[in-house]
Amino acid sequence: MKRSLFALLFSLPLVTFAGLASADGRGHGDGKDAVAYPVPAADFQAHHDARVAKMRAKMEERIAAKKVDATKAKEWRARFDARVAKVQTAINAAKADGKVTKEEAQEIRKTAHEGHQGKGRHHKKA
Repeated sequence: MKRSLFALLFSLPLVTFAGLASADGRGHGDGKDAVAYPVPAADFQAHHDARVAKMRAKMEERIAAKKVDATKAKEWRARFDARVAKVQTAINAAKADGKVTKEEAQEIRKTAHEGHQGKGRHHKKA
């Protein structure tokens, strides 16, 4: 009797906590940054520009931290700018009608990841 009472008292807060944690209905990808499609083209472009600015800042931090020489840093920046231009072309095509649908956003994402080389054994393609 004591064991079952203890088990009940111990499990009740766990079940309650688990229920409250999932009560907001937010799963993976449903957080505060979730996008409701279709998205106005201007909002999509602003989100993309913010991401590019953040990525560029991180790249510059890495260049400074690793003390990369000027020629190699120039190559890194050129590669980055080429990828950004490629993605921007896909975004311009998608936002021609003033809205970006979920399918168009997925195509943009595919374009962004084309030619991306993963590092290490976990990212190698079979």
